[in-house]
Amino acid sequence: MIKLFKSFSARLSLRFMFVMTGSVLVIIFSFLLFSRSLAFKGQTMGLKRAEETVFIAFEDLSHKGHINGGSLGNLPEVPYFMTYIIYDTESKNLLATNDPFLPLLKDSGGKALKYFEKDYFFDGDLNILYFAKTHIDEYGEFVVAVAQNMDHNPNDDIFRKLPLALLCLSLPILILSYFISFFITKRTIKPVMKITKAAQSITLENLSDLLPLSGYNDEIDELSKTFNALFLQLKRDFDRERQFSSDVSHELNTPLTVISGQAGLLLRWGKNDPKQLEKSLNAIKTEAATMHAIIENLLQISRIESGRIKPNIAKVELKPLFSWLVEEFSAVAPKMKIDAICDNISLSTDSEMLHQILTVLISNSVKYAGDDCHVTLKAFSKKGNVIIEQSDDGPGFSKESLPHIFERFYRADEAHSRKVSGSGLGLAIAQTLCTALNAKISARNKDPHGACFMIEFSPM
Repeated sequence: MIKLFKSFSARLSLRFMFVMTGSVLVIIFSFLLFSRSLAFKGQTMGLKRAEETVFIAFEDLSHKGHINGGSLGNLPEVPYFMTYIIYDTESKNLLATNDPFLPLLKDSGGKALKYFEKDYFFDGDLNILYFAKTHIDEYGEFVVAVAQNMDHNPNDDIFRKLPLALLCLSLPILILSYFISFFITKRTIKPVMKITKAAQSITLENLSDLLPLSGYNDEIDELSKTFNALFLQLKRDFDRERQFSSDVSHELNTPLTVISGQAGLLLRWGKNDPKQLEKSLNAIKTEAATMHAIIENLLQISRIESGRIKPNIAKVELKPLFSWLVEEFSAVAPKMKIDAICDNISLSTDSEMLHQILTVLISNSVKYAGDDCHVTLKAFSKKGNVIIEQSDDGPGFSKESLPHIFERFYRADEAHSRKVSGSGLGLAIAQTLCTALNAKISARNKDPHGACFMIEFSPM
C-alpha cells in the first residue's frame, strides 16, 4: 500500500480526488445557499404581501367600526399557514389577530426577522419568521405583524439534514473521483514512462538513439525533442573529447618518441661524439619546447573556458594596435608585408586578448603563406558592430579543411604531419579568446586566392 502511494499517478489521483470532492461540495453548498436565499426572499415577499393585505383589510373594517380585537375574517390572499396581529403601539391593546398566542412583535425595519423563544408554549418553543410594519392614521399609531411558523419549514429541514447528507455523498464522490483520475493520469503519463524507459537504455555507446515522439507535437513531444537535442550534443561533446584525447596523445607521443630515441642514441655511443651529442641535445631541447608549448596552450584554453582568466574590458584604439603588430612582425618576418587599413575606430574589449588573437592569425599566415606573404589588416563598422578582417595572399583553405580549422590540433596538412611547425592549437586559442570577448570569429577563402578571418564585435 505504501509503495502504491509512492507512485506519481497515485499521488496525483489523491490530489485530484480531494480537489474534485471539495469542488463538488462547494458547488452543492453554494447552490443550496443560493436556493435558501431565494426561498428566504420568497418568504419575505410573501410576508410583505400578506402584511399589506392585512393592513388594507384592517383599515377597511376599522372605518366601518367592525373591529373589536378579533379576527379580520376570511382573507383569501393571506395563506392559511400565516398568522397576524395588530396592536396599538402606545396602549399595547390588541386590535386584531387570528392567533391570540402571538406576542406583540416589534417593527422589523422593512425586512423579515426570525423570532425564537424557548418554552413559549407549554408543549414547545415559539419559532417564527415575521414581518412587522408601523402605520399611522387618524385613529393613531399601530403595528401590523404577519408571521410564519418555522418549526415545519421545509427549507430549514433541508439545511438541518444537509451536513449528514453531504457526508454520505462525499464518500462515493471520493472513491469515484480517485479511480477516474487514476485512470486518466496513467494514460496521460504513459508517454512519459516510455520516454523514461528509452532514456534508461541510452548509454555512451548509443547516445545517437532518439527518444520516441507521439506525433501530437504537444508538451511531451517538446520534452522528447529537448532530450534528443541534449543527447546529440552530448554525443558530439564525447566524440570531440575522444578525438581531443587521441590528438593530445598523438601530439605528445611524437616529441616523446624523438626525445626517447635521441636519449637512447646518446646512451649507446653519441655521448662520445661531440657533434652527435650537440645534435641530440638540440633535438631534445626542441621537442621539450614543443611539449611545453602544447601544455601551456591547453592550460590557457582551459583557464579561459573555466572563467579563471577574465577579460579586462577597456576602450581600445585599433589604429595604434595595428601599428604595434606591424612593428612586431617586421622583426619576426622581415620579408612579409602588412597593410593596416583603419580609421579612428575604437571598441570596448581586452587589448591583450585582442593582440593575442591577431598575433595568432598573422602567425598562421606566415606558416601557410610563407615569410614573404602579403597580409592585410582592416577594421570598419557595420550596423553598429566593429569588424576586424585579417587576410593573406596564400593558398587559402581546402573545402575539406575549412569546417575544421578551429578544432584543436587540426592542421590542413594530411595526418597532422609535422612539416608545418606548431601544435595546431593557435586557431583554437583564437576562437576561445573571441568567445571570452563576446565576439564571433569566422574564416573563408578570398578571391582569387588567400585566407580571410573576420572577427565581429557586438556592442557590450
